Formats: sequence, C-alpha cells, structure tokens
Amino acid sequence: MKIINQVIMDQATLDKWNKKDGPVTLRVSEVSSMITSLFEDTALQNIWITGEITNFKKHSSGHLYFSLSEQVNGKESLISCSIWRNAARYLDFTPDDGMEVRAYGSVSHYEPGGRYSFQVTQMRPSGAGERALMIEGWRREMAAKGWFSPERKRTPPRYPVRIGVVTSSTGAVIHDIKKVVSGRFSAEIILSPAMVQGIQAHEDIARAIVRVQNLVDVLIVGRGGGSYEDLFAFNHPLVVEAIVNCPVPVISAIGHEVDITLADLAADISASTPSHAAEQCVPDRKSELDALMHIRKNMFQQLVNRIESAEEDINSIRERLSAPRLLREVRVRQEGLADMTDRLTRGALSLKDKAHSRLSELHGRIEGKNPMIFIRRELPGQRAFLGEIKGRLSCAVMVSLREKQSEIDSLSATLKARGPEALFKAGYCMVLSSGNIVRSCTGLAPGKTVTLLFMDGAADATITKVNHDKKI
Repeated sequence: MKIINQVIMDQATLDKWNKKDGPVTLRVSEVSSMITSLFEDTALQNIWITGEITNFKKHSSGHLYFSLSEQVNGKESLISCSIWRNAARYLDFTPDDGMEVRAYGSVSHYEPGGRYSFQVTQMRPSGAGERALMIEGWRREMAAKGWFSPERKRTPPRYPVRIGVVTSSTGAVIHDIKKVVSGRFSAEIILSPAMVQGIQAHEDIARAIVRVQNLVDVLIVGRGGGSYEDLFAFNHPLVVEAIVNCPVPVISAIGHEVDITLADLAADISASTPSHAAEQCVPDRKSELDALMHIRKNMFQQLVNRIESAEEDINSIRERLSAPRLLREVRVRQEGLADMTDRLTRGALSLKDKAHSRLSELHGRIEGKNPMIFIRRELPGQRAFLGEIKGRLSCAVMVSLREKQSEIDSLSATLKARGPEALFKAGYCMVLSSGNIVRSCTGLAPGKTVTLLFMDGAADATITKVNHDKKI
C-alpha cells in the first residue's frame, strides 16, 4: 500500500489495480510512469552521493558522462551520472577515472529508454581527490618560486666523505644504502632518523634534514614504497623547502619508480630506489680501479711514445749538427742570402724608378692645376669677353632708356591732356562741400554753402536751387 500511495495513477489504472480476480496487467508506459513517480520521491532529490568515478567521458558539447561506483563486501554498486555543460564549467578541478568525489544532485528516470541516472549539479573531490588538489596547488606555488628549476640543480661530489640519510631508523632503506655504499666505495654514513609517514611526519622530516645538512657532503632523503597517503608527507611545503634550502646536494629516493612527489621534483637528483640513490652518491670501486688502470696504461703508452719521439728528434738534431752537413747548410744559406740580396736590390731600384716616374707625373698634373698658371693663360681671353659683354650691356641699357623715355613722354602728354589743369582751362571747376568733393547734385541742397575751385583761385557760393536733371 505504501507504493500505491506514492504512485499517482489515473482512474483506469486504479481500477485495474483493485481487481481481486487475478494478477494485474499493466502497460509499459504505466509501469514507467510508476517508476518515475518513485524516483520523484524527495528522498532521492537534492542529495549528496560519494563514490569513485569510472567510465569518465567528456562530450564535445561540454557535457560530462560517468559512473559512480563503490565496492562493499566484494560487491560493486554502480550508478550512471551526468553533468550538463552549464554546471560542468563551474567545476574547480578536472574529473578523471579513479577519483573519489562527492556529487550533489537528483535521481531522475528517462521513461523512453527505461534508464535512471543521477543528474549532478555540484561535485567536489573527496579523500585522495582533495589531497590531490592540495598537492597541485602546492606544486604551482613552488614552481612559481623556482624550486623545481633545472638551473638550481647541483651535482653531488664524486667522492663524498660523509653521506647523510634522512629516513626511518627501523626501515629497510638505511640497510640497503649501507650495503650498496660498503660494496662500492668507502664513505661514512650519518643517519638522521625521522618518521616517514603520519600526521606529523612532514615536520619530523624537515627537522631531520636541517639537523644533518651541515655535517655531510651529500644527503639522501628516502623511504620505501607505500600508498598515496603514505607518501603524502614528502609533498608538504615544509619538506620541500628544507630540501631547497639544504646547502649540500640532495638525492631523493621516495617510494617506487612510478611514485613522483614534490620532494622528488625539488631534489637535485631523483633516484628510483634507495639503492639507486646510494649508487648516485659514490662511484663503483671496481669501475674506478678499471678506469685508473686504463689511465695508467694510457699514460705509460704516451710516455713511451714521447720518449721515442724525443729520441728521433735528438738523432735528427745530431745529424744536422755534423760538420759536413753544417758546412753544406751554411753554403746553401749563403747562396740563398746572396740571391735574396740581389732580388732586394733589383726590387729597390725598380721601386725607385716607379716612384720617380710617378713623381714626375704628379708634378705635371699639379702644374696643370696651378691657379696662377691657369689665370695667366685664361686672363686675356676673359678680359676680351668681359669687354664685349660690357659693350653689349651698355648698348642694351641705352636702347632701354630711350624706350622708357619715349614711353614717359607719351604718358606725360596723355596726363596733361586729361589732367585737371586741362579741364580748368576748358572752363570746368571743382565743387567742395565741407572739404569734400561734390560729385553729384544729390549731395546739395538750397542754402548750402560750397567752394568753387578754379585754375587760378577759389570762390564761395550759396546754392539757391538744385535741378535733378540727368540730361545735363
């Protein structure tokens, strides 16, 4: 009856359900509707689910599809999940298979396909996932400070006297290192014990590094294999900073070869195992002896070759210093010297002749370019040319003056014929009113006094009448 109360059905479905004469036959759509109603129960809406991501896929559209799984008593439980693009873009980490997460959303039923899935709207890393995000944040900060830069990596000394080891005093790491070092080369091993896992392990490891760093020539920081959580202390900033600030080269040997911690990235050398780290510290005794023997053999062979070469040089010098050969060499050198003297003499005379010819040529060219000689040669012609130019200029000036004088006379005659004096002689006069020339009768009025200018004087007159006749 509880299921019936949770399912919303139409009246026909209720009638079929209430029949008592046999099993109820339902349609697929009815069953699907009933299942959908069950999933719409508030117990499956807006809930958190914890599980491990499997079958993760990111669609080109931006949607994320995956499953959350959990194993209990050897039995695996699985639920399909999806995150739509609008919610996926707000995730502050990158989901991947094997990551433990806490997802928030609601269970929904897809009726056409008969499938149910968990629609996720929020998701956060859980457990190791949170630690992975923390380590990634530390890694970015340390990389920005240059702690992982290849430029700061140092090379351990080839023959260290003291080797420091930071690890557990009861683990197999220190025994492996001692065994390898004793079998390869003689060196003192100083153990600085530390806890290599646990809540306070990072502080103990950092203190152990500082405690031994000034007593040794090279330092090994290591531990055996373990889970992700067991190696977490070697990712802590305190441990990495202690490695970076260590005054001597540091070799890390943490976990298995596939395990990479932030301490490995900061160390000067990252070894795959503690034994490998010990091999990086000291050379192999047998290899060193073989190398010394090889060097000794090469030095002996080079010494023998040098002695043989010196004997050949001595014999050659002795032969060259013998009296007959010495005299022969002297005569050859004398002949060569005489021949060289003749060639130098001939060359000097030839150079002298060439220099004399060159000087004569230059003297002639200089004389040809002498300004005084040029002036004496060119001066008469230039004087004649200047006299001709002067005559032509004088003639041209006289002609121009006559033309200008004739033009002036013509203009003067025109001016006299058209000037005011000619007008005065013809009987015209100039009328002034208040000192201004009167050019039109419109500027006159009866009773106004004007001045009449004649050729030989002036007279004042009073206007008695003004006739505005344009024909006058």
